[in-house]
Amino acid sequence: MVDLIPIRPLYRYEALTRYDGAEGRTYGDQKLPSVTRILDETKDKAKLEEWKQRVGEEEAERIKNNAGAVGTYMHSVIERMVAFRDLGRPTNWEMIKGYEMGYRLINEQFKDIDEIWGSEVTLFIPNRYAGTTDMVGKYKGKSAIIDFKQSNKPKRHEWITDYFHQLSAYALAHDYQFGTEIEMGVVMMAMQSGGTQVFTTTGREFNQYKTGWLERVENYYRNTVSNGKSF
Repeated sequence: MVDLIPIRPLYRYEALTRYDGAEGRTYGDQKLPSVTRILDETKDKAKLEEWKQRVGEEEAERIKNNAGAVGTYMHSVIERMVAFRDLGRPTNWEMIKGYEMGYRLINEQFKDIDEIWGSEVTLFIPNRYAGTTDMVGKYKGKSAIIDFKQSNKPKRHEWITDYFHQLSAYALAHDYQFGTEIEMGVVMMAMQSGGTQVFTTTGREFNQYKTGWLERVENYYRNTVSNGKSF
């Protein structure tokens, strides 16, 4: 399926050096905070804490680590197929599960990707933030930021505001750097329980998510300065 999607390098995407420190991920000489760091530090963590209390700290940590590992391997399938690189032989359960989910996502959902402009693309706005989106291209005829997610169970559109804010961050940065007008944000999701889902945002709704993201950026910097943190 992937080899049927045209790869069109319309823009020159350049990587920024990434730093993973005690306070989170930053990019480049400016040490720009990552999109995921801003999302994490501006989210309401009450429900997460309730869940941890319900399942227990140890089980919560196990679930988080499992999801992270499976998600990493799922992404590696997509990245390597787009780049036409060999994929390593799976050596543990998480690799097997992640590989299967990656292939499932490709087989079931990539038919609607019209062209790929870049994979694992680093984007930024100076003095604000930086991050790496999974894919930039065209989806159902519209320019799009595309991100791939793993989940333990199906989601609903109204549950994934953080994902849409993440897509908004990348779209705004792409528009800033390359003078584009990215039209759509796309979340492609594979569940560990089976199946895939796609969520999209465009038009007025996408603009509302962009506004929400920019508010979170300002809240992050306001709190960072008031707490005396480095960024």
